[in-house]
Amino acid sequence: MINYNLKKEENIQAALFQLKEITELLRSENGCPWDRKQSNKDFAIYLIDETYEYIDGINNKDLDNVSEELGDMLTNVLMLLTIHQEYKDIDLIKSINDVCEKLIRRHPHVFNSDFNEAALNSDQVIDIWNDVKKNVEKRYDDKIDFFKKVPSSLPQLEYSYECMKKVSKIGFDWNNKNDVSQKIIEELDEVKEADLLKDKDALEEEIGDLLLAVINYSRFLKVKPEIALRKSTNKFKNRFNNVKTICEDEKIPIALDNIDELNKVWDLVKKKEK
Repeated sequence: MINYNLKKEENIQAALFQLKEITELLRSENGCPWDRKQSNKDFAIYLIDETYEYIDGINNKDLDNVSEELGDMLTNVLMLLTIHQEYKDIDLIKSINDVCEKLIRRHPHVFNSDFNEAALNSDQVIDIWNDVKKNVEKRYDDKIDFFKKVPSSLPQLEYSYECMKKVSKIGFDWNNKNDVSQKIIEELDEVKEADLLKDKDALEEEIGDLLLAVINYSRFLKVKPEIALRKSTNKFKNRFNNVKTICEDEKIPIALDNIDELNKVWDLVKKKEK
């Protein structure tokens, strides 16, 4: 048992220090068996989960949830720091110093008084960032695998998005969003054709091409497909739960042979949302 006096800190530095202290105690010999058992990979996965819950809170405009999930994200980050501190496998101070140095180096338009360009837009800033990576830091793409630096552990939609974004940086891209929207129509026609031929392998390939075209379209519209899909899925879930509630209140059976009535309730729920 650990006796700990929790303080309601009044500045962010002290609050973060207290959270770091608690994570260290949880990982200590007298701490929590579950927390001690978790690896850095475990906490990295938890961090991903908490990040998506944080995004859900933003999408739902639920500030209480946003606040809670932000705290959970910070906890997992500090757990990762604590584990590496235990293992002594990396120099944490160097890691933090390095990222501070990198942020300053890659923002010469902010921190370098000799930088001439003013009133930059966000696209120009990305160009500067990439130029520093290539010409100052001498970071080049792998000679064999152009996509090596795209994390393969990303969710598939996000992975595809990042791969398409990477090739777009060297100009291998569509000219405009209208061309991409036309590509979606073409790919949909090819899906229909494969379906008519009852060719499952071809159908699977064409569905993939259609999804990739939609991902490219979302990139042109500056929308992350992973987040958009989660948002739409949650919207569908909420609508259907409302349908279920109405049907239960009005004694309408939720069954396949009653689908016309269910569709009417669905339309009613959609109208109420507007």
